Amino acid sequence: MRTIELPRGRYLSCAFRVAPNAGGQTRALLMRNRIFAQAGVRPDVLTLGAAPDYDERRRILLERGLLVDEIGLLNIYEHFREHGWGDRGGTGAPLADLGVHRIAEELRADGSPWRVTYRVPDTRYALYDYLRADGSPYLRIPAFGLANGGSGRAAIQQVGHDGHVGAEYATAGQWFRSWIRELAAGAERAFVFVDSRYVVPHVAPMRARRIHLIYVMHNVHVRPPFRWDSETNTPYRRVLKRIGNLDALVTLTERQREDIAERNGRTSNMFVVPNPVDVPGAPAGAPPRDPARVAVVARLEPQKRLGHAIAAFEQVVEAVPAARLDIYGQGSRRAALQAEIDRRGLAGHITLRGFEPQARDALWTSSAFLMTSIFEGYPLSTLESMNRGCPVVSYDIKYGPREQITDGVDGFLVPASDRDALARRVVELLRSPELVGRMSAAARDSASRYGPAEFLATWAGVLHSVVEQEPQRTRIDDVTLELTRLRTVRGGRLQLTGTLRVKGHSRRSPLTSADVRLAAIDVATGEVTELPLKVEHVKNAFRIHTPANVFGPKLPAEARLRLRCTWRNSAWETELPVATETLVCPAHA
Repeated sequence: MRTIELPRGRYLSCAFRVAPNAGGQTRALLMRNRIFAQAGVRPDVLTLGAAPDYDERRRILLERGLLVDEIGLLNIYEHFREHGWGDRGGTGAPLADLGVHRIAEELRADGSPWRVTYRVPDTRYALYDYLRADGSPYLRIPAFGLANGGSGRAAIQQVGHDGHVGAEYATAGQWFRSWIRELAAGAERAFVFVDSRYVVPHVAPMRARRIHLIYVMHNVHVRPPFRWDSETNTPYRRVLKRIGNLDALVTLTERQREDIAERNGRTSNMFVVPNPVDVPGAPAGAPPRDPARVAVVARLEPQKRLGHAIAAFEQVVEAVPAARLDIYGQGSRRAALQAEIDRRGLAGHITLRGFEPQARDALWTSSAFLMTSIFEGYPLSTLESMNRGCPVVSYDIKYGPREQITDGVDGFLVPASDRDALARRVVELLRSPELVGRMSAAARDSASRYGPAEFLATWAGVLHSVVEQEPQRTRIDDVTLELTRLRTVRGGRLQLTGTLRVKGHSRRSPLTSADVRLAAIDVATGEVTELPLKVEHVKNAFRIHTPANVFGPKLPAEARLRLRCTWRNSAWETELPVATETLVCPAHA
Protein backbone atom coordinates (compact mmCIF):
# COMPACT_ATOMS: atom_id res chain seq x y z
CA MET A 1 0.00 0.00 0.00
CA ARG A 2 2.96 2.36 0.57
CA THR A 3 3.66 2.44 -3.17
CA ILE A 4 0.62 4.74 -3.54
CA GLU A 5 1.76 8.25 -2.66
CA LEU A 6 -0.56 10.78 -1.09
CA PRO A 7 0.36 14.45 -1.54
CA ARG A 8 2.62 15.86 1.16
CA GLY A 9 0.88 17.93 3.81
CA ARG A 10 -1.00 17.81 7.06
CA TYR A 11 -4.12 15.65 7.16
CA LEU A 12 -6.90 16.84 9.47
CA SER A 13 -10.41 15.35 9.80
CA CYS A 14 -13.06 17.43 11.57
CA ALA A 15 -16.00 16.10 13.56
CA PHE A 16 -17.99 17.37 16.51
CA ARG A 17 -17.49 14.13 18.43
CA VAL A 18 -15.92 10.71 17.91
CA ALA A 19 -17.70 8.23 20.16
CA PRO A 20 -16.65 4.57 20.49
CA ASN A 21 -20.23 3.40 19.86
CA ALA A 22 -20.94 5.75 16.95
CA GLY A 23 -22.43 4.62 13.67
CA GLY A 24 -21.17 4.21 10.13
CA GLN A 25 -20.14 7.81 9.46
CA THR A 26 -17.68 7.85 12.37
CA ARG A 27 -16.40 4.36 11.57
CA ALA A 28 -15.85 5.40 7.94
CA LEU A 29 -13.95 8.52 9.07
CA LEU A 30 -11.68 6.44 11.31
CA MET A 31 -11.19 3.78 8.61
CA ARG A 32 -10.10 6.44 6.12
CA ASN A 33 -7.54 7.75 8.59
CA ARG A 34 -6.24 4.27 9.41
CA ILE A 35 -5.69 3.62 5.71
CA PHE A 36 -4.00 7.00 5.28
CA ALA A 37 -1.75 6.22 8.25
CA GLN A 38 -0.71 2.93 6.59
CA ALA A 39 0.30 5.00 3.54
CA GLY A 40 2.84 6.91 5.60
CA VAL A 41 1.07 10.12 6.63
CA ARG A 42 0.23 10.95 10.23
CA PRO A 43 -3.40 12.11 10.23
CA ASP A 44 -5.15 13.87 13.07
CA VAL A 45 -8.84 13.70 13.92
CA LEU A 46 -10.09 17.03 15.26
CA THR A 47 -13.14 17.09 17.51
CA LEU A 48 -14.98 20.38 17.89
CA GLY A 49 -17.40 19.42 20.66
CA ALA A 50 -16.81 19.50 24.39
CA ALA A 51 -16.67 16.32 26.48
CA PRO A 52 -15.01 15.56 29.84
CA ASP A 53 -13.92 12.03 28.91
CA TYR A 54 -11.71 12.21 25.82
CA ASP A 55 -8.94 10.21 27.49
CA GLU A 56 -11.38 7.36 28.07
CA ARG A 57 -12.70 7.62 24.52
CA ARG A 58 -9.17 7.37 23.14
CA ARG A 59 -8.51 4.31 25.27
CA ILE A 60 -11.66 2.50 24.08
CA LEU A 61 -11.11 3.44 20.43
CA LEU A 62 -7.53 2.14 20.59
CA GLU A 63 -8.65 -1.02 22.38
CA ARG A 64 -11.23 -1.76 19.66
CA GLY A 65 -8.80 -1.05 16.83
CA LEU A 66 -10.87 1.87 15.53
CA LEU A 67 -7.99 4.22 16.37
CA VAL A 68 -4.29 3.44 16.03
CA ASP A 69 -1.26 5.10 17.58
CA GLU A 70 -0.37 6.78 14.27
CA ILE A 71 -3.60 8.83 14.39
CA GLY A 72 -3.88 11.82 16.70
CA LEU A 73 -7.24 12.55 18.36
CA LEU A 74 -7.27 16.25 19.21
CA ASN A 75 -10.02 18.27 20.85
CA ILE A 76 -10.31 22.04 20.52
CA TYR A 77 -11.34 22.50 24.16
CA GLU A 78 -8.55 20.29 25.50
CA HIS A 79 -6.06 22.08 23.26
CA PHE A 80 -6.72 25.52 24.69
CA ARG A 81 -7.18 24.20 28.24
CA GLU A 82 -3.69 22.69 28.10
CA HIS A 83 -1.82 25.13 25.84
CA GLY A 84 -3.52 28.44 26.53
CA TRP A 85 -4.27 31.17 24.04
CA GLY A 86 -0.73 32.28 23.24
CA ASP A 87 0.05 35.88 22.41
CA ARG A 88 -3.41 36.96 21.26
CA GLY A 89 -3.85 40.24 23.05
CA GLY A 90 -7.07 41.01 24.87
CA THR A 91 -9.82 43.50 25.54
CA GLY A 92 -8.42 44.41 28.94
CA ALA A 93 -11.85 43.89 30.51
CA PRO A 94 -12.38 41.36 33.30
CA LEU A 95 -14.70 38.44 32.59
CA ALA A 96 -18.19 39.29 33.80
CA ASP A 97 -19.09 37.63 37.11
CA LEU A 98 -22.15 35.45 36.51
CA GLY A 99 -22.02 33.61 39.84
CA VAL A 100 -25.56 34.58 40.76
CA HIS A 101 -26.82 32.84 37.61
CA ARG A 102 -24.91 29.58 38.12
CA ILE A 103 -27.15 26.51 37.69
CA ALA A 104 -24.69 23.60 37.40
CA GLU A 105 -21.05 22.60 37.84
CA GLU A 106 -19.59 19.47 36.27
CA LEU A 107 -16.39 17.57 37.02
CA ARG A 108 -14.15 15.26 35.05
CA ALA A 109 -13.95 11.58 35.94
CA ASP A 110 -10.86 12.29 38.07
CA GLY A 111 -12.75 14.92 40.07
CA SER A 112 -11.04 17.93 38.51
CA PRO A 113 -13.11 20.93 37.36
CA TRP A 114 -14.60 20.81 33.87
CA ARG A 115 -17.54 23.17 33.24
CA VAL A 116 -19.91 25.62 34.90
CA THR A 117 -23.32 26.42 33.40
CA TYR A 118 -25.14 29.74 33.77
CA ARG A 119 -28.67 30.74 32.80
CA VAL A 120 -28.92 34.51 32.48
CA PRO A 121 -32.49 35.86 32.23
CA ASP A 122 -33.63 37.16 28.83
CA THR A 123 -30.77 35.48 26.94
CA ARG A 124 -31.15 33.07 24.02
CA TYR A 125 -28.55 30.54 25.16
CA ALA A 126 -27.25 29.22 28.42
CA LEU A 127 -23.56 30.07 28.93
CA TYR A 128 -20.70 27.70 29.70
CA ASP A 129 -17.43 28.49 31.42
CA TYR A 130 -14.84 25.82 30.64
CA LEU A 131 -12.30 25.45 33.43
CA ARG A 132 -8.60 24.81 33.84
CA ALA A 133 -7.34 22.26 36.33
CA ASP A 134 -7.11 25.03 38.96
CA GLY A 135 -10.79 25.89 38.48
CA SER A 136 -10.24 29.19 36.63
CA PRO A 137 -12.15 29.71 33.35
CA TYR A 138 -10.30 29.71 30.03
CA LEU A 139 -13.36 29.97 27.75
CA ARG A 140 -16.89 31.35 27.92
CA ILE A 141 -19.15 30.10 25.14
CA PRO A 142 -22.91 29.93 24.56
CA ALA A 143 -24.63 26.54 24.54
CA PHE A 144 -25.20 26.60 20.77
CA GLY A 145 -26.18 22.98 20.13
CA LEU A 146 -23.83 22.96 17.14
CA ALA A 147 -23.90 19.19 16.62
CA ASN A 148 -27.62 19.48 15.86
CA GLY A 149 -27.36 22.39 13.45
CA GLY A 150 -27.09 25.41 15.77
CA SER A 151 -25.93 28.60 14.07
CA GLY A 152 -23.06 29.33 16.44
CA ARG A 153 -23.63 33.07 16.15
CA ALA A 154 -22.89 34.78 19.46
CA ALA A 155 -19.82 36.09 21.25
CA ILE A 156 -17.19 33.55 22.36
CA GLN A 157 -14.67 34.87 24.86
CA GLN A 158 -11.13 33.69 25.47
CA VAL A 159 -10.11 34.09 29.09
CA GLY A 160 -6.53 34.57 30.29
CA HIS A 161 -5.02 33.31 33.53
CA ASP A 162 -5.58 36.77 34.98
CA GLY A 163 -9.35 36.46 34.45
CA HIS A 164 -9.41 39.09 31.70
CA VAL A 165 -11.06 38.59 28.34
CA GLY A 166 -8.74 37.93 25.45
CA ALA A 167 -9.86 38.20 21.85
CA GLU A 168 -13.51 37.49 21.13
CA TYR A 169 -14.98 35.48 18.27
CA ALA A 170 -18.30 36.50 16.78
CA THR A 171 -19.14 32.91 15.79
CA ALA A 172 -18.09 29.38 16.62
CA GLY A 173 -16.90 29.05 13.03
CA GLN A 174 -14.35 31.83 13.51
CA TRP A 175 -12.90 29.94 16.46
CA PHE A 176 -12.83 26.62 14.61
CA ARG A 177 -11.17 28.11 11.52
CA SER A 178 -8.61 29.92 13.65
CA TRP A 179 -7.62 26.63 15.31
CA ILE A 180 -7.36 24.81 11.99
CA ARG A 181 -5.13 27.56 10.59
CA GLU A 182 -2.97 27.34 13.73
CA LEU A 183 -2.59 23.56 13.32
CA ALA A 184 -1.77 23.96 9.63
CA ALA A 185 0.85 26.65 10.24
CA GLY A 186 4.24 25.63 8.90
CA ALA A 187 2.90 22.78 6.76
CA GLU A 188 3.41 22.81 3.00
CA ARG A 189 -0.35 22.44 2.73
CA ALA A 190 -3.20 20.96 4.75
CA PHE A 191 -6.10 18.76 3.72
CA VAL A 192 -9.08 19.35 5.98
CA PHE A 193 -11.70 16.62 5.71
CA VAL A 194 -15.22 17.21 6.98
CA ASP A 195 -17.61 14.27 7.35
CA SER A 196 -20.45 16.05 9.16
CA ARG A 197 -22.97 18.19 7.30
CA TYR A 198 -23.31 20.21 10.50
CA VAL A 199 -19.60 21.13 10.54
CA VAL A 200 -19.41 22.45 6.96
CA PRO A 201 -21.17 25.82 7.58
CA HIS A 202 -18.69 26.53 10.40
CA VAL A 203 -15.50 25.90 8.40
CA ALA A 204 -16.40 26.93 4.85
CA PRO A 205 -15.03 29.05 3.37
CA MET A 206 -11.52 28.74 4.82
CA ARG A 207 -10.05 31.50 2.58
CA ALA A 208 -6.53 30.11 2.90
CA ARG A 209 -4.80 29.12 -0.32
CA ARG A 210 -2.77 26.27 1.12
CA ILE A 211 -5.63 24.76 3.15
CA HIS A 212 -7.81 22.46 1.06
CA LEU A 213 -11.33 21.83 2.36
CA ILE A 214 -12.88 18.47 1.49
CA TYR A 215 -16.41 17.45 2.41
CA VAL A 216 -17.42 13.77 2.36
CA MET A 217 -21.20 13.29 2.05
CA HIS A 218 -22.34 10.18 3.91
CA ASN A 219 -26.09 10.30 3.53
CA VAL A 220 -28.92 11.20 1.17
CA HIS A 221 -29.39 14.95 0.81
CA VAL A 222 -33.04 15.11 -0.29
CA ARG A 223 -36.42 14.26 1.20
CA PRO A 224 -38.90 11.74 -0.22
CA PRO A 225 -39.53 10.82 -2.97
CA PHE A 226 -35.73 11.14 -3.29
CA ARG A 227 -35.64 12.50 -6.82
CA TRP A 228 -32.78 14.80 -7.77
CA ASP A 229 -35.18 17.76 -7.57
CA SER A 230 -36.87 16.74 -4.31
CA GLU A 231 -36.79 19.16 -1.38
CA THR A 232 -33.35 19.32 0.20
CA ASN A 233 -32.85 18.65 3.90
CA THR A 234 -31.99 21.91 5.69
CA PRO A 235 -28.45 20.88 6.78
CA TYR A 236 -27.63 19.72 3.26
CA ARG A 237 -29.10 22.88 1.75
CA ARG A 238 -26.51 24.81 3.77
CA VAL A 239 -23.79 22.49 2.48
CA LEU A 240 -24.83 22.71 -1.17
CA LYS A 241 -24.87 26.51 -1.00
CA ARG A 242 -21.17 26.27 -0.22
CA ILE A 243 -20.06 23.86 -2.97
CA GLY A 244 -18.08 26.63 -4.62
CA ASN A 245 -16.13 27.15 -1.37
CA LEU A 246 -15.05 23.50 -1.22
CA ASP A 247 -11.94 22.13 -2.87
CA ALA A 248 -13.74 18.81 -3.12
CA LEU A 249 -17.23 17.51 -2.53
CA VAL A 250 -16.96 13.74 -2.34
CA THR A 251 -19.95 11.43 -2.64
CA LEU A 252 -19.89 7.70 -2.08
CA THR A 253 -21.80 6.82 -5.26
CA GLU A 254 -21.96 8.04 -8.85
CA ARG A 255 -25.75 8.29 -8.59
CA GLN A 256 -25.56 10.83 -5.79
CA ARG A 257 -22.94 12.88 -7.62
CA GLU A 258 -25.17 12.93 -10.70
CA ASP A 259 -28.19 14.01 -8.64
CA ILE A 260 -26.22 16.85 -7.05
CA ALA A 261 -24.77 17.86 -10.42
CA GLU A 262 -28.28 18.03 -11.87
CA ARG A 263 -29.36 20.24 -8.99
CA ASN A 264 -26.29 22.47 -8.62
CA GLY A 265 -24.24 22.08 -11.78
CA ARG A 266 -21.43 19.71 -12.70
CA THR A 267 -18.61 21.63 -11.07
CA SER A 268 -14.97 20.57 -11.29
CA ASN A 269 -14.69 19.87 -7.56
CA MET A 270 -17.05 16.87 -7.43
CA PHE A 271 -15.58 13.39 -6.90
CA VAL A 272 -16.70 9.86 -5.99
CA VAL A 273 -14.91 7.67 -3.44
CA PRO A 274 -16.88 4.62 -2.19
CA ASN A 275 -16.29 3.31 1.30
CA PRO A 276 -13.78 0.46 1.29
CA VAL A 277 -14.12 -2.93 2.87
CA ASP A 278 -11.31 -4.95 4.37
CA VAL A 279 -12.24 -8.59 3.84
CA PRO A 280 -11.22 -10.50 6.99
CA GLY A 281 -10.22 -14.12 7.00
CA ALA A 282 -12.85 -16.50 8.34
CA PRO A 283 -12.28 -17.19 12.04
CA ALA A 284 -10.66 -20.56 12.78
CA GLY A 285 -13.15 -23.17 13.86
CA ALA A 286 -16.17 -21.00 13.03
CA PRO A 287 -19.42 -23.01 13.12
CA PRO A 288 -21.41 -23.38 9.90
CA ARG A 289 -24.11 -20.88 9.00
CA ASP A 290 -27.27 -21.27 11.01
CA PRO A 291 -30.09 -21.92 8.50
CA ALA A 292 -32.59 -20.17 10.79
CA ARG A 293 -30.60 -17.11 11.80
CA VAL A 294 -31.01 -13.57 10.35
CA ALA A 295 -29.20 -10.44 11.56
CA VAL A 296 -29.46 -6.66 11.53
CA VAL A 297 -26.75 -4.25 12.67
CA ALA A 298 -28.18 -0.73 12.84
CA ARG A 299 -28.92 2.23 15.04
CA LEU A 300 -32.42 1.96 16.47
CA GLU A 301 -33.54 5.18 14.83
CA PRO A 302 -36.39 6.09 12.45
CA GLN A 303 -34.10 6.21 9.39
CA LYS A 304 -33.41 2.47 9.73
CA ARG A 305 -37.15 1.63 9.60
CA LEU A 306 -36.70 -1.51 11.71
CA GLY A 307 -40.44 -1.77 12.15
CA HIS A 308 -40.45 -3.07 8.56
CA ALA A 309 -37.91 -5.74 9.47
CA ILE A 310 -40.11 -6.84 12.37
CA ALA A 311 -43.29 -6.89 10.28
CA ALA A 312 -41.61 -8.83 7.48
CA PHE A 313 -40.16 -11.29 9.95
CA GLU A 314 -43.64 -12.18 11.15
CA GLN A 315 -44.23 -13.58 7.65
CA VAL A 316 -40.84 -15.33 7.75
CA VAL A 317 -41.75 -17.11 10.98
CA GLU A 318 -45.03 -18.29 9.48
CA ALA A 319 -43.07 -20.01 6.71
CA VAL A 320 -40.00 -21.02 8.78
CA PRO A 321 -41.13 -21.48 12.42
CA ALA A 322 -37.55 -21.84 13.71
CA ALA A 323 -36.44 -18.49 12.24
CA ARG A 324 -34.70 -16.02 14.57
CA LEU A 325 -33.74 -12.38 14.03
CA ASP A 326 -30.99 -10.72 16.08
CA ILE A 327 -30.99 -6.90 15.97
CA TYR A 328 -27.74 -5.33 17.17
CA GLY A 329 -27.67 -1.63 18.00
CA GLN A 330 -29.04 0.98 20.31
CA GLY A 331 -31.08 4.13 19.88
CA SER A 332 -34.19 6.09 20.67
CA ARG A 333 -36.60 3.53 19.13
CA ARG A 334 -35.69 0.60 21.38
CA ALA A 335 -38.80 0.70 23.56
CA ALA A 336 -41.12 1.19 20.58
CA LEU A 337 -39.49 -1.69 18.68
CA GLN A 338 -39.73 -3.99 21.67
CA ALA A 339 -43.41 -3.11 22.02
CA GLU A 340 -43.93 -3.97 18.33
CA ILE A 341 -42.14 -7.31 18.79
CA ASP A 342 -44.35 -8.10 21.77
CA ARG A 343 -47.53 -6.98 20.00
CA ARG A 344 -46.86 -9.37 17.13
CA GLY A 345 -46.02 -12.24 19.48
CA LEU A 346 -42.45 -12.48 18.19
CA ALA A 347 -40.54 -12.28 21.47
CA GLY A 348 -39.34 -15.84 21.00
CA HIS A 349 -38.05 -15.06 17.51
CA ILE A 350 -36.69 -11.48 17.53
CA THR A 351 -34.15 -10.24 20.07
CA LEU A 352 -32.90 -6.69 20.50
CA ARG A 353 -29.27 -7.37 21.44
CA GLY A 354 -28.28 -3.77 22.12
CA PHE A 355 -24.82 -2.47 21.30
CA GLU A 356 -22.12 -5.14 21.14
CA PRO A 357 -18.63 -4.27 19.86
CA GLN A 358 -18.33 -7.73 18.31
CA ALA A 359 -21.81 -7.75 16.75
CA ARG A 360 -20.41 -8.14 13.25
CA ASP A 361 -18.95 -11.50 14.21
CA ALA A 362 -22.54 -12.79 14.24
CA LEU A 363 -22.56 -12.31 10.47
CA TRP A 364 -20.18 -15.25 10.05
CA THR A 365 -22.97 -17.61 11.15
CA SER A 366 -26.10 -15.81 9.90
CA SER A 367 -27.85 -16.83 6.69
CA ALA A 368 -29.20 -13.36 5.84
CA PHE A 369 -28.80 -9.69 6.72
CA LEU A 370 -31.68 -7.22 6.45
CA MET A 371 -31.43 -3.60 5.28
CA THR A 372 -34.77 -1.77 5.61
CA SER A 373 -33.64 1.87 5.78
CA ILE A 374 -35.60 4.74 4.28
CA PHE A 375 -32.33 6.08 2.85
CA GLU A 376 -28.58 5.61 3.15
CA GLY A 377 -25.41 7.08 1.70
CA TYR A 378 -23.33 3.95 1.14
CA PRO A 379 -23.96 1.72 4.14
CA LEU A 380 -20.97 0.11 5.81
CA SER A 381 -23.17 -2.48 7.50
CA THR A 382 -24.08 -4.12 4.19
CA LEU A 383 -20.44 -4.19 3.09
CA GLU A 384 -19.41 -5.69 6.41
CA SER A 385 -22.09 -8.33 6.02
CA MET A 386 -20.96 -9.19 2.49
CA ASN A 387 -17.31 -9.39 3.47
CA ARG A 388 -18.30 -11.98 6.08
CA GLY A 389 -20.17 -13.94 3.46
CA CYS A 390 -23.65 -13.13 4.77
CA PRO A 391 -26.08 -12.44 1.90
CA VAL A 392 -27.91 -9.11 2.19
CA VAL A 393 -31.62 -8.68 1.51
CA SER A 394 -32.11 -4.95 1.06
CA TYR A 395 -34.62 -2.38 -0.03
CA ASP A 396 -33.49 -0.72 -3.26
CA ILE A 397 -33.02 2.78 -1.84
CA LYS A 398 -30.82 5.79 -2.42
CA TYR A 399 -27.94 5.37 -2.10
CA GLY A 400 -25.67 2.35 -1.88
CA PRO A 401 -27.37 -1.04 -1.88
CA ARG A 402 -27.76 -1.06 -5.69
CA GLU A 403 -24.06 -0.18 -6.05
CA GLN A 404 -23.03 -2.95 -3.62
CA ILE A 405 -25.39 -5.85 -4.35
CA THR A 406 -25.89 -7.73 -7.60
CA ASP A 407 -29.47 -8.90 -7.30
CA GLY A 408 -29.78 -12.67 -7.29
CA VAL A 409 -26.01 -13.20 -7.30
CA ASP A 410 -24.60 -12.07 -3.95
CA GLY A 411 -27.81 -10.90 -2.30
CA PHE A 412 -31.28 -9.62 -3.10
CA LEU A 413 -32.66 -6.16 -3.85
CA VAL A 414 -36.40 -5.66 -3.38
CA PRO A 415 -38.53 -2.57 -4.06
CA ALA A 416 -38.36 0.01 -1.26
CA SER A 417 -41.05 -0.56 1.40
CA ASP A 418 -42.14 -3.92 -0.08
CA ARG A 419 -42.21 -5.97 3.12
CA ASP A 420 -43.82 -8.95 1.39
CA ALA A 421 -40.97 -9.18 -1.13
CA LEU A 422 -38.45 -8.76 1.70
CA ALA A 423 -40.00 -11.65 3.60
CA ARG A 424 -40.15 -13.89 0.51
CA ARG A 425 -36.45 -13.43 -0.18
CA VAL A 426 -35.50 -14.19 3.43
CA VAL A 427 -37.62 -17.33 3.38
CA GLU A 428 -35.95 -18.34 0.11
CA LEU A 429 -32.53 -18.13 1.79
CA LEU A 430 -33.53 -19.90 5.00
CA ARG A 431 -35.05 -22.77 3.05
CA SER A 432 -31.96 -23.25 0.87
CA PRO A 433 -28.56 -23.56 2.59
CA GLU A 434 -27.14 -24.31 -0.87
CA LEU A 435 -28.31 -20.91 -2.14
CA VAL A 436 -26.85 -19.25 0.96
CA GLY A 437 -23.55 -20.99 0.28
CA ARG A 438 -23.40 -19.79 -3.34
CA MET A 439 -24.38 -16.24 -2.42
CA SER A 440 -21.96 -16.26 0.50
CA ALA A 441 -18.99 -16.97 -1.75
CA ALA A 442 -20.19 -14.41 -4.31
CA ALA A 443 -20.68 -11.77 -1.58
CA ARG A 444 -17.13 -12.23 -0.32
CA ASP A 445 -15.84 -11.94 -3.88
CA SER A 446 -17.87 -8.78 -4.55
CA ALA A 447 -16.72 -7.15 -1.31
CA SER A 448 -13.07 -7.81 -2.08
CA ARG A 449 -13.15 -5.76 -5.30
CA TYR A 450 -12.86 -2.41 -3.53
CA GLY A 451 -10.46 -2.80 -0.65
CA PRO A 452 -8.03 -0.48 1.14
CA ALA A 453 -5.54 -0.35 -1.76
CA GLU A 454 -8.20 0.70 -4.27
CA PHE A 455 -9.63 3.18 -1.76
CA LEU A 456 -6.22 4.74 -1.18
CA ALA A 457 -5.49 4.99 -4.90
CA THR A 458 -8.83 6.74 -5.49
CA TRP A 459 -8.21 9.21 -2.67
CA ALA A 460 -4.67 9.87 -3.93
CA GLY A 461 -6.15 10.79 -7.31
CA VAL A 462 -8.69 13.11 -5.71
CA LEU A 463 -6.12 14.89 -3.54
CA HIS A 464 -3.58 15.32 -6.35
CA SER A 465 -6.39 16.76 -8.46
CA VAL A 466 -7.34 19.13 -5.64
CA VAL A 467 -3.76 20.44 -5.50
CA GLU A 468 -3.56 20.81 -9.29
CA GLN A 469 -6.89 22.60 -9.53
CA GLU A 470 -6.22 25.14 -6.77
CA PRO A 471 -4.76 27.85 -9.10
CA GLN A 472 -7.77 27.45 -11.41
CA ARG A 473 -10.44 27.93 -8.76
CA THR A 474 -13.09 30.53 -9.53
CA ARG A 475 -15.52 32.75 -7.70
CA ILE A 476 -18.70 34.13 -9.27
CA ASP A 477 -19.56 37.43 -7.59
CA ASP A 478 -22.52 38.67 -9.59
CA VAL A 479 -24.55 37.73 -12.66
CA THR A 480 -27.04 39.84 -14.60
CA LEU A 481 -29.27 38.39 -17.27
CA GLU A 482 -30.89 40.65 -19.89
CA LEU A 483 -33.43 38.85 -22.06
CA THR A 484 -34.60 40.59 -25.22
CA ARG A 485 -36.71 37.69 -26.42
CA LEU A 486 -38.24 34.71 -24.68
CA ARG A 487 -41.30 33.10 -26.17
CA THR A 488 -42.72 29.81 -27.29
CA VAL A 489 -43.58 29.25 -30.93
CA ARG A 490 -44.70 26.44 -33.20
CA GLY A 491 -46.50 24.26 -30.74
CA GLY A 492 -44.54 25.00 -27.58
CA ARG A 493 -41.01 25.31 -28.95
CA LEU A 494 -38.73 28.04 -27.69
CA GLN A 495 -37.09 31.25 -28.96
CA LEU A 496 -34.60 32.99 -26.66
CA THR A 497 -32.16 35.88 -27.13
CA GLY A 498 -30.24 37.74 -24.43
CA THR A 499 -26.99 38.66 -22.71
CA LEU A 500 -25.54 37.06 -19.58
CA ARG A 501 -23.04 39.31 -17.75
CA VAL A 502 -20.76 37.55 -15.28
CA LYS A 503 -18.51 39.19 -12.70
CA GLY A 504 -16.06 36.95 -10.93
CA HIS A 505 -12.47 36.12 -10.14
CA SER A 506 -9.90 33.45 -10.91
CA ARG A 507 -6.14 33.43 -11.01
CA ARG A 508 -5.84 31.17 -14.06
CA SER A 509 -9.26 30.22 -15.41
CA PRO A 510 -10.55 32.65 -18.02
CA LEU A 511 -14.27 33.25 -18.19
CA THR A 512 -14.19 31.74 -21.68
CA SER A 513 -13.87 28.33 -19.99
CA ALA A 514 -17.34 28.72 -18.46
CA ASP A 515 -20.16 26.55 -19.76
CA VAL A 516 -23.61 28.09 -20.35
CA ARG A 517 -26.55 25.74 -20.89
CA LEU A 518 -30.31 25.84 -21.22
CA ALA A 519 -32.59 23.01 -20.12
CA ALA A 520 -36.27 22.25 -19.70
CA ILE A 521 -37.34 20.33 -16.61
CA ASP A 522 -40.58 18.38 -16.54
CA VAL A 523 -42.19 19.32 -13.22
CA ALA A 524 -44.18 16.07 -13.06
CA THR A 525 -41.30 13.66 -13.65
CA GLY A 526 -38.09 15.63 -13.05
CA GLU A 527 -36.84 14.65 -16.51
CA VAL A 528 -34.27 17.11 -17.85
CA THR A 529 -34.08 17.95 -21.56
CA GLU A 530 -31.09 19.94 -22.81
CA LEU A 531 -32.18 22.64 -25.29
CA PRO A 532 -30.00 23.94 -28.18
CA LEU A 533 -28.31 27.23 -27.30
CA LYS A 534 -25.72 29.31 -29.15
CA VAL A 535 -23.23 31.02 -26.83
CA GLU A 536 -20.75 33.75 -27.82
CA HIS A 537 -18.30 35.19 -25.30
CA VAL A 538 -17.82 38.99 -25.42
CA LYS A 539 -15.58 40.47 -22.68
CA ASN A 540 -17.29 39.64 -19.36
CA ALA A 541 -20.54 38.61 -20.99
CA PHE A 542 -22.15 35.84 -23.02
CA ARG A 543 -24.53 36.52 -25.86
CA ILE A 544 -27.02 33.68 -25.94
CA HIS A 545 -29.72 32.70 -28.40
CA THR A 546 -31.51 29.65 -29.66
CA PRO A 547 -30.24 28.76 -33.15
CA ALA A 548 -32.11 30.26 -36.09
CA ASN A 549 -34.34 27.76 -37.89
CA VAL A 550 -33.44 25.09 -35.33
CA PHE A 551 -36.02 24.31 -32.70
CA GLY A 552 -35.47 22.11 -29.71
CA PRO A 553 -37.86 19.51 -28.41
CA LYS A 554 -41.39 20.52 -27.53
CA LEU A 555 -41.57 21.70 -23.93
CA PRO A 556 -43.60 19.60 -21.48
CA ALA A 557 -47.00 21.00 -20.49
CA GLU A 558 -45.66 21.75 -17.01
CA ALA A 559 -42.03 22.75 -17.45
CA ARG A 560 -39.36 24.79 -15.72
CA LEU A 561 -36.81 26.49 -17.91
CA ARG A 562 -33.30 26.60 -16.43
CA LEU A 563 -30.35 28.71 -17.59
CA ARG A 564 -27.08 27.72 -15.92
CA CYS A 565 -23.51 28.98 -16.02
CA THR A 566 -20.83 26.63 -14.67
CA TRP A 567 -17.32 28.01 -14.27
CA ARG A 568 -15.09 25.27 -12.91
CA ASN A 569 -15.92 25.03 -9.15
CA SER A 570 -18.57 27.77 -9.30
CA ALA A 571 -22.09 27.66 -10.71
CA TRP A 572 -24.99 30.07 -11.13
CA GLU A 573 -28.46 29.46 -12.46
CA THR A 574 -31.85 31.08 -12.82
CA GLU A 575 -35.32 29.90 -13.72
CA LEU A 576 -36.89 31.57 -16.74
CA PRO A 577 -40.61 32.14 -17.28
CA VAL A 578 -41.98 29.85 -19.96
CA ALA A 579 -44.39 31.03 -22.68
CA THR A 580 -43.63 34.74 -22.17
CA GLU A 581 -43.54 37.32 -24.95
CA THR A 582 -40.62 39.73 -25.49
CA LEU A 583 -39.32 41.09 -22.18
CA VAL A 584 -36.28 42.23 -20.21
CA CYS A 585 -35.58 40.07 -17.16
CA PRO A 586 -32.69 40.95 -14.76
CA ALA A 587 -31.51 38.10 -12.53
CA HIS A 588 -28.71 38.16 -9.99
CA ALA A 589 -26.55 35.41 -8.49
